[in-house]
Formats: sequence, C-alpha cells, structure tokens
Amino acid sequence: MSDEVDLEQLMQDSQVPYAMASEPPLSFRAEGYDYDHEVLVTLPPSHSVAPDRSYPVLWAMDGPMMHALVAGIVNVYTMGRRVPETIVVSVGHAAAQGMAGFGKREFDLHPPGSLIGNDELAERILTAGSGAALLKMSESFKGDRFLAFLVDQLRPALTERYRMNDDHALMGHSSGGYFTGFALFARPGAFSRYLIGSGTHPHTLELEAEYAASHDDLPARVFLGGGAGEVDNVDLSASRIVSRTVFLAENLRMRRYPSLALKTQLYADRDHFTVMPPMFADGLQYLYADEAAKLPQLPA
Repeated sequence: MSDEVDLEQLMQDSQVPYAMASEPPLSFRAEGYDYDHEVLVTLPPSHSVAPDRSYPVLWAMDGPMMHALVAGIVNVYTMGRRVPETIVVSVGHAAAQGMAGFGKREFDLHPPGSLIGNDELAERILTAGSGAALLKMSESFKGDRFLAFLVDQLRPALTERYRMNDDHALMGHSSGGYFTGFALFARPGAFSRYLIGSGTHPHTLELEAEYAASHDDLPARVFLGGGAGEVDNVDLSASRIVSRTVFLAENLRMRRYPSLALKTQLYADRDHFTVMPPMFADGLQYLYADEAAKLPQLPA
C-alpha cells in the first residue's frame, strides 16, 4: 500500500509537517531482565497524515545519548531526499539514571563471554582498574537476550503502535558497534542494513568465520567506520577498535558475497567521539542509497 502513495504530492500538502516528530519515551521490560529499557521513537513527517503508508525502521543503540544525533541526521536527510522517510527507534536507559544506567549498556551490548579474546597484551591494559571487575562479570553479559528482545519482543510491540514495514536497519557505536556486528551474524536476516561504528567484538570475527563456512551469500547493506585517531588512545588501542574493524571489512570483501553491499571508511583526525557525526551521516546515506535513488531529487 505504501508504494501507492504519491509522496511528491503528499509532501507538497500544507498539512504535512516538514520535520519529524518525537513521541514520549516508552518503557519495556525485556525477558530475562529485572529492569526496564527506555525506548525513544521519532516518526517521519507524513506519519500523522498518511494512514495507509508504512515505513522502514532504523534501530539505534544507546538511547538518550544517540537519539538526538541520529534522528537529527535522518530529519535533515529526509528533507534532502538522501534517505527515505524512516521511523527512528533508540533503545537504552533513561538519562536520569546517571552513569549507573549508562553502565547497563555493557550487559546489553556484549555477547556472553570475554571482552577481549585471546590477546594477552590487550588484557593487561583492559583489566587494569575497573576493567578487571567488568571482565569477571562478562559471563553475565546478555547481548544474545538483548538481540532477541529487539527482534522478537520490542519489534512486534512497536509495530502495533506505528506503521513499520519489513525494512529494518541496526546501528551502533563503540559497544553499540560490537553489538551491531554481533547481530549481523548471530541473527542473519533479522535486519537488512547495518552501521557498525568503531567496534568489532572478537566473538563477531568468530561468528563471521562460522557463517562463511556454511553460506555463499550475505544479503545486507553494511557500513563499517571508525576514527583513525582512535589508535592514539591506549585503551581504545587495547580494544583493537580500528584493527578489528579493518579485519572484518577485509574478510567480508574477500568473501565476495554477491548480495552484500559494503563500504568502509576511516576518518582522519577524528577520535572516538568526534567521529560519530560524520560517520553516522555518511553511513546512513550509504545504507539507504538504494531507496533514496527512487525518490524525486532536490538540487544539491
């Protein structure tokens, strides 16, 4: 039904807002958790006036920290026809919980097991101070449960509230990037577009090899990015953020999957934080380039 909507005519209608609209925060209790997650939703401009239309969905990790940036880029790029009208959903923990709430992300975004992998040099760095306690708790990480929550529990619940179609994208940065890469191989096909920012978990590389051993194609659009300046930080170097990102990109390129669209970009003079705005902007434009090509284009 959405294909029958005359988007050009709709956008010219004075009743259609020119900007996206954010919903009040929602709370959901994931199975296997004893606390709630906060869910932020921002809707496309035409959502309120096109009841027969459905929309692709962009799922962003780290809720309140990322949502404003991600939704803002999608808002501007919707106006510029760089991305289609898209529902943006961010999942995390309420900012009012402070750093205790933010710390819960590590349990959400890492698969069970080691943070490090077989890397003695990195382990000496990452287990210094509070890292040692985090490593001991790594067997309690819930990345697999959190992924099941997003796909099997939260997605159907939100689809009842909002008109979501079957085009789902997943994006994250740092630990969120670890999780996005993990999801690509742990639940292949659950999403069709992936923005993996500054983070590849060692378990992800294992899953990638296992996937390649039994598959000859990977239908997905994937953007891998990071800041070249991240190697100047000793803790980020110990996390192998840049090297694992490149290693994953090289492996995927060498697999020669016919249905994989892949782009990798490292940003000069950008660190772990300053890389996010340009990487998200470039990554989202790449992820949706196929759909944007179908839209009437405005002058650049």
